[in-house]
Amino acid sequence: MAALAAGGTAWVWLRYDFEKVNWTWGVVAGVIAVYVLLDQLFRSGTAGLAEAAAHRRAAADELVELIRRDPTDDALLRTVDEPYPLPVRWRTAPDRFLPSWRAIGRSSAAVPVDLAGGNGTLWSCYRRVPSGRLLLLGPAGSGKSILALRMARELPVHREPDTPVPVLVPADSWDPDREGFHDWLVDRIARRYPRLAAGHPRRDAVLRDLIDTDLVVPVLDGLDEVPEDRLVACLDELNTLPTQRFVLTCRTSVYERYLIQGEKLRGAAVVMLEPPAPAEVADYLVDAAPLHHVDNWTAVASTLGDAPQLTAALSTPLMVAMARSAFDQPGTDPRDLVPLARERGQRSVEDDLLTRAVDAALRSRRGSQGLRRWEPETARRYLAFLAAHMESLDVREFRWWQLANAQPGPFWALVAGARTAVAVWLTLTLSADALTATAELVTHPPTRNLLDDLVRQTDALTLAAFLLASVVALVRGSGRAGRERPRRVAFIGGLRAFRDGLLGGLFAGAFLALCTFGFLTAFAPTPQLVALLDRVPELPPWSDPVRAAVVVGLVSWAYGAVRAGLRVDVAAPAAELGATSVVETLEADRAASVASALASAATGVLRLLIVVAALRLTGVLSAVPPLPSLVYAGVGLGLGWWLHRRGGGAWMRFALTRATLAVRGRTPHRLLAFLAYAETVGLLRDGAGAYRFRHCRLQSRLAGGSVSARRGSRLREELGVELARAGYWPEGLGVFADVTQARAASIGHADDLTVAALRRALLAGAAAGEWTRLASLLALIPPPTEPTPLAVQRVARLIADDASVTQLLVAAEELSQAATGVTPESASATRPAAPGVQEFLAVLHHISGNAEAARTRLDLLRTAASQDVGEPAPIGAGLLAGLLVDDGEPATALVICHQELLLADQPPDRVDLLLLAETWRWSVEVMRRNTDEQAELRRRIRAALARRRDHPRRIELGRRELAELGLQLCHAVIEHQTLGPLAVAAFRRLVAVRTEPAIVVQTVNRSAPMWHGG
Repeated sequence: MAALAAGGTAWVWLRYDFEKVNWTWGVVAGVIAVYVLLDQLFRSGTAGLAEAAAHRRAAADELVELIRRDPTDDALLRTVDEPYPLPVRWRTAPDRFLPSWRAIGRSSAAVPVDLAGGNGTLWSCYRRVPSGRLLLLGPAGSGKSILALRMARELPVHREPDTPVPVLVPADSWDPDREGFHDWLVDRIARRYPRLAAGHPRRDAVLRDLIDTDLVVPVLDGLDEVPEDRLVACLDELNTLPTQRFVLTCRTSVYERYLIQGEKLRGAAVVMLEPPAPAEVADYLVDAAPLHHVDNWTAVASTLGDAPQLTAALSTPLMVAMARSAFDQPGTDPRDLVPLARERGQRSVEDDLLTRAVDAALRSRRGSQGLRRWEPETARRYLAFLAAHMESLDVREFRWWQLANAQPGPFWALVAGARTAVAVWLTLTLSADALTATAELVTHPPTRNLLDDLVRQTDALTLAAFLLASVVALVRGSGRAGRERPRRVAFIGGLRAFRDGLLGGLFAGAFLALCTFGFLTAFAPTPQLVALLDRVPELPPWSDPVRAAVVVGLVSWAYGAVRAGLRVDVAAPAAELGATSVVETLEADRAASVASALASAATGVLRLLIVVAALRLTGVLSAVPPLPSLVYAGVGLGLGWWLHRRGGGAWMRFALTRATLAVRGRTPHRLLAFLAYAETVGLLRDGAGAYRFRHCRLQSRLAGGSVSARRGSRLREELGVELARAGYWPEGLGVFADVTQARAASIGHADDLTVAALRRALLAGAAAGEWTRLASLLALIPPPTEPTPLAVQRVARLIADDASVTQLLVAAEELSQAATGVTPESASATRPAAPGVQEFLAVLHHISGNAEAARTRLDLLRTAASQDVGEPAPIGAGLLAGLLVDDGEPATALVICHQELLLADQPPDRVDLLLLAETWRWSVEVMRRNTDEQAELRRRIRAALARRRDHPRRIELGRRELAELGLQLCHAVIEHQTLGPLAVAAFRRLVAVRTEPAIVVQTVNRSAPMWHGG
């Protein structure tokens, strides 16, 4: 049709003239308009509704077929369902998770419904929920995503016409602050299935009709991967849509945080996944084992149920799948898991499975169809670097524009200098002819000499620009690396923008007209300007200043209106969450960079021509330089400005970093292809424009021991460790508290890195006696929501009622006996009965004045920690360190602190973090109520003043004071990208001076810390 229209237009133009072309197209447009008008007037409303229903049913049928034929889902299901799906069951959640059954049933007469089920019948379970709102909860690795995927493919081949279609949609790409739920859902479905209703002229309307008529049931997978602030907004948005049907998957602990705020998903039934039975796991592992491992897996399966640590390690579908893939190659023996579980515990088994599963995935043949493969050792090295890079940023998502943070500060300083040097060289080289021609037209000798020097001294100016820009970037720390967000090209003009441009251009034109009139009134117009004004048609015979002002104002007005109506933003923020893949945002930013460079070149040419014309009309130039030289100069100016100001965008930084790391062997040249390969083999997953490791433990395992991970908060945490090791406990608390809060906000309170920082903060705070700060820090961890034993509830009530220490002691002793089933006298001397409670008991004995009992229990905690048994006791270690300093044993106190600081990197095994944090809260709250922190501070201040009175004019400048000055200097530059690692290295040297016993005593008895906060 386009070729026919173009050919017809050319024939009419050549046969007649251009006026006939206008007349012909006017007739065609009129005929089309009359046809559309008559079609809208005489179309039957009933026929329109019937046609919409037909389109809707056809789109639903097409959507079912597209879901069934999705090759990505097929490959994933074939991987996890061989030889058969591992049985997964669920049960109806306890009442505290559920709204009333009347709200779920949408009726005052509704009764509870048993939603228990399993083995791939989640869609049948969902159809029994009257409200059509189902929430699926479970711990990490319990199979929520696989169940959601199976549900989306569970429909029979021949379904009823009005049966809703479940569609799997990742929840992490939704931001309620940017778009509503229905708009986001339409966009996600349209992007996920581009062939759906592709031939319909109103495709978005058809998709929205599917959602409005409940023919689509969104299966929102991975709500727990949404940041906490957005998670609450998402749940609140769903609560504002009471009739919206959906299925939602989420971790139990994440949804519990929402329950703490007093909210629930309204009208939503809740089911909870249960771990598979040990017998089912044993049968599955034997049936899925390769022939050469059947006997070995049979031996392992016979111990399941009897070996609690191994059974607990293989209690989730994720770990079962890891175990299956970890031992599928010859030369491996799954029987190694049995002694490992017996000697090292559940966590060691899980770490070993993660390590072996990585090697097995990289050796597998998955990902070879249509994708390049990498050698296992090489791929593992690449993955380890990426994991360490993500650990250094305290993130669980790899976003390509953050790769620039992997390069040190001096590198980006040199890049900034090189970019500025290229900009200067490009500008001067392309402007050489224009500068030479302009120098010949200028009569002012200094100006002529300056223009000649710019042409002759190009190399010298380029070198000077490189040195100056590099030094400035190095001094500023090059902190902008990795902060650039991806951009895209966006049309922001239109009719409304044109109307706004008319109004804005009117004011701008009036202002410029007044400025022009004033200037030409003060200075007589040149003959060139008068001649130009005389050539303007239909301009009234006013005075020259008035005519010039009118022309300038009208041109400015028209330019502003047209510019606003046709404006294209070449630096609009890219839709990171709305992206369906990492490549989408990368290509958008690359296109924006190219468009920005072209726009800068065009703008440079236009502005240079305007400046030269103004100089010619005002008589500064006696003639105009050649037009080609001016165009080259404008391009050089535009591109030079773009290189200097915008040449360090996200895509260019990523390309440069990728090339540099590839040369060093850290990442492959085709990084995005490698990430796609890692996703195919099951180590990564893609969502919301970012890649994630399948399990956060996998990321930490790969990054372990890497030097690249020692950046960001890891570097600050090392600084805090060195501070606490030298007795600077308040300063160390400030560092650990900042790190804990930052990690809790970015990766969650239950992450291993957050728990490690929290343990160190508790240790430093307990040693420093800053219980109020610790109480506010522990508020980051929500209280346990699972039903707790009566003894735990009793202690919690006593603390809430501000009971006496004697009552708390009795309740804590009962809790210790109830937790272990033994009496304190029969408890092991090397493994306390209940370390969390033992720590609380030690605190209570300390407050009651029973120093001997407190020291005994604290020594038991220390012995248990050194033997890698029991649970972490950071408060007890800090309290013991403070007591040892008071007893004149500062060296022993520092050894205990250092030991506990190092043990914090080992995550607690078989420990409920919420329950452990609750006992920590008890200890901190009791100490806060029974310790007068202000009185202790006043005592230290009075002691410092007394020492000052004894030596009124003495200035002490010994090893201690010089080392403290060095510590303050190191702390000041710890955030610097270049000097930070050097500061930590120097810090260790200075701390060695500060660990002498006499200096430690002075340090812990200071009246004020060296600095406040982290």
